Amino acid sequence: MNGESSSDSNPSGVQGVCPDGWHLPSDAEWKELEMYLGMSQSEADVAGDNRGTREGGKLKETGFNHWDSPNEGATNSSGFTALPSGRVGGDFVSLGTSCFFWSSTMAEDEKSWYRGLGYTKKGINRHDWRHDGGFSVRCLKD
Repeated sequence: MNGESSSDSNPSGVQGVCPDGWHLPSDAEWKELEMYLGMSQSEADVAGDNRGTREGGKLKETGFNHWDSPNEGATNSSGFTALPSGRVGGDFVSLGTSCFFWSSTMAEDEKSWYRGLGYTKKGINRHDWRHDGGFSVRCLKD
């Protein structure tokens, strides 16, 4: 977050590593996107794996150019085009099978909320993780 404080505002107001005029989305902004895609408020508020019914598929690039098969539920109907960038945990892992995006919202000391998508899932994962995890970021235009 480039030294900035945690935020769960909508918009977050945290530029972080994003270019001028852009910001890191908060957990609240991720929830807004999830609900726009069809998730209920109660589903968006819960932490866990494969939340929702098909909202994750609406974010994923279709086909198998980057995602491993079966790339379950991928329609990219949102135009988000999430790619399976994996994560860094000492080395690159999960390339082709999943992607992870940080939010600007702390969950507890040394952990922040993130979203994850997987090649065998139609939903969206929401968990907290230590700050030493090498995840992707999504920048939103202010």
